[in-house]
This record gives sequence, C-alpha cells and structure tokens, in this order.
Amino acid sequence: MDLEPRQVRLYIAPLLSLTIFLSVLNGVTFNLAVPDIAADYAVSPAMVSWVVTAYIVIFAFGSVMYARLGQRFHLRDLITAGLLIFCLGSLLGFFTDSYHMLVAARMIQAAGASGIPALSMVLATVYVPVKIRGRLLGLIASTVAFGLGIGPIIGGLIAGYLHWNYLFLMPLLLLPSIYLLRRALPRQSDLVRKPLDLPGALLLAGTVGCLLFMVNLVMWWLLLPALVLGTLFARRIISISYPFVSPELFGSPGYLHGLLTALLAMGTIFATFFLMPLMFRHIYDMPTLHIGLYLFPGAMSAALAGLVAGRFVDRCGAAPVVRTGFLILMTGFGLIILTAGQSPVVSALCLIVANSGFTIIHSSLAGAVSGTLPEGRVGLGMGVFNLVFFVSGAMGTASAGMFLDVLGHDQSGSYSFIFAGCLALALAALFIFKRSFTQTCK
Repeated sequence: MDLEPRQVRLYIAPLLSLTIFLSVLNGVTFNLAVPDIAADYAVSPAMVSWVVTAYIVIFAFGSVMYARLGQRFHLRDLITAGLLIFCLGSLLGFFTDSYHMLVAARMIQAAGASGIPALSMVLATVYVPVKIRGRLLGLIASTVAFGLGIGPIIGGLIAGYLHWNYLFLMPLLLLPSIYLLRRALPRQSDLVRKPLDLPGALLLAGTVGCLLFMVNLVMWWLLLPALVLGTLFARRIISISYPFVSPELFGSPGYLHGLLTALLAMGTIFATFFLMPLMFRHIYDMPTLHIGLYLFPGAMSAALAGLVAGRFVDRCGAAPVVRTGFLILMTGFGLIILTAGQSPVVSALCLIVANSGFTIIHSSLAGAVSGTLPEGRVGLGMGVFNLVFFVSGAMGTASAGMFLDVLGHDQSGSYSFIFAGCLALALAALFIFKRSFTQTCK
C-alpha cells in the first residue's frame, strides 16, 4: 500500500517534521537542565544522571517495540498512542514536585516519544513510494540535525527566563497533530496477527538496559548480566516459531554491514554533539547562550545538507550518497583535530562540515539498509537499525565523557585526541559499508 506522493509532500511530511523536531528537543534541552534539577532537588550528580539515562534506555528499546507492534496494529493507532503517552508524561513532569516522580515522568515520555522516529522510519521505508523516499528520509535527518543544533538555544532561553520544568510543556504542541495524522494515514490491510514474544522483548530490553547503564553510569559489573541476557535472547529467537526479532533478519550480509556501519559511525557523531559545547565552554570560556549561537550555523547547514542529500538519493541511490557523507564527516573531524583551541569562529566552521556529513549519512544510510531487506521485514529491520543508532549514540557520548575526564576538559589537545579516535572509527565504518554497498551514481 503506497501513499499518494502529493499527500506525503504536502501533508504528512510537515507533520512528521514537527513531531520529530519536538521529540529531539525534548532530549537535548533536558541535558542542559540537569544541573538545575540537581540543585532544586538536592540530589547527587550520580542520582540526577537517571533523568537522562533512564530516558535513553526506554527510548532505545521503544524503537524496536513500536516497529514490532507495527506488524500487528495500524500505524496511525500506534502514532496516536505514542503521542498521547508522550504528552501524558510531559504533564506529569510539569506538575510533579518529587524527584522520583520526575524520573518516572521522563520514562513515560520516552515510552511515547520512542515511537516517533521508529514509526516515521517505517512510514518512510515501507509505505512511501520509492521515487520520493529519499526526500522524506532526508527531511527526517534534517529535522533531527536541526533539533540537535538549536536545542541548546531553546533550552537555555526557557530554563534561563522561565524555569526548567517549562521544558515539559513543549511536547503538548503535538496534540493538534494527532487528529491531522490520523486523517492523513490510511488503515493498513497487510497486518500480521502473530503472537507477541513478550519474554523475548524483556530479554532484549534487559540486554540493552544493562549495556547503556554500564556505559553511562560507569558500572562495568553490568557487562556480565548483559552477556547472559543477550545469550538467552539469542537462544530464544532461534528456538521459537514467532520470536520478537526473527533471526532470519540477520541473514543478509548487507544488513549486518549496515548495522555495523551505524554502530561505529553514530557514536562518533553524538560524541561531537557532546564535545563541541564543552570545548566552547572550557577552551573559549563562553556562556551557554553564546555557545548556542556558535552552534546554530552548523545546525542550519546540516538541515540543508539533509534535504539536498535526500534528492540525490532519489536520483542516484543511497550508497554513493552515504560514501560522500563519510568523506565530508571525516574532513570535518580532520579540521577539528588540526584547529582545536585556535578560535571559536574556526571551530564553528569546522562543525559546519562535520554536521553536514552526519546528516548526509543519517538520511541515506537508512535507505541503503532498508534496501537489503525483503518487503515483509523492512519495518522490524528498521526498528533494529534505530535501536543500534541510539545505543551507538549513547555509548559514543559516554565514552567521550570518560576520555575527557581522564585527559582534562580544559586542554585543546584532549579534544584533538578524542576526535582522532572518532576519525578512525568513521574510517572503519566506511570500510565496512563499502564491502556490501558498491553502487555508483550514474
């Protein structure tokens, strides 16, 4: 079932952009509010980190769960449920006066918000005509990049002039879009009413949760339960008729190489989003608002690059665009390595290059990976892709933070060293990608 191209361009695409933009802002702006939350509730840094970590864990697993449920329920019903849960958590967080309820509200938010990128990816790769699929994926990637870039500015203004709890009200802007999305999305006729493997889902959630808590909270003992739960999950999916994630999904070398590419590359990109504001703060001694202004050109260029990349994907295919994105990203990393600490203007220009490479990769890699999957497995396959995307991002951010703690956050050489590692990982990701994706643009 394909949606009409005119519908997608003029009606659904703007609504998806708004929902994705606000879901990205919800994550980015709360990162800025963590110190204020710790002060208001008199909790330790380790305790307040749960505001971010718990959100990431629920969000990462939810990307697979929504994709799996997309095989059983109508897409518009799942999007409706996700947005309502997202808004419910936002209301709870705005009115709560307890730290533990605040963490619970963030977890409820994540349970709803995780459906937005997951179901948007399913819509773009399953129900949208191939001839405009690249443009929609490009729009999604541009929206994510723009939200990541402008989030610090919006968060700083709201938290600075009002209060951090007003950040909870932003998702309520999505309420009118629920009605519009339900009107735009038709009911599917190809639903599969297979049993939902709840034990398998819990094993996967436990594995992902242990890995993310291990890295984000530096609790290395969690590696053992992660390995145990992961082994049990692998054994279960090969031993039952209707597993939560079919093992046949991983039968394609192209799909596996696509996942490995995302695992290596996305961590470097999210590390960049984490490191650059710190470099502006500790090396250039800038206040938060000024940092946001210097990051803004990179966000705008990234948004533009995603839109352009989407059009080239429709014309040339995804593989050559992904390779071009990697070359631009690695050029950006190289420039940052050579110029770290010299000038905030120079660093902002380097970030324009790196951010543009990220958006190009983000918008086209999903298309390349979806092309390796048979039609009936694209939705779930992209859900697993999203899971790898967010796990890699969380681990990349946490690893960059740990290296910075060891090397020192007030030394420009520390940033150059970490970005050299990012460059090496991006090069490895490009090498893996080229093993399975050799298409060229004619």
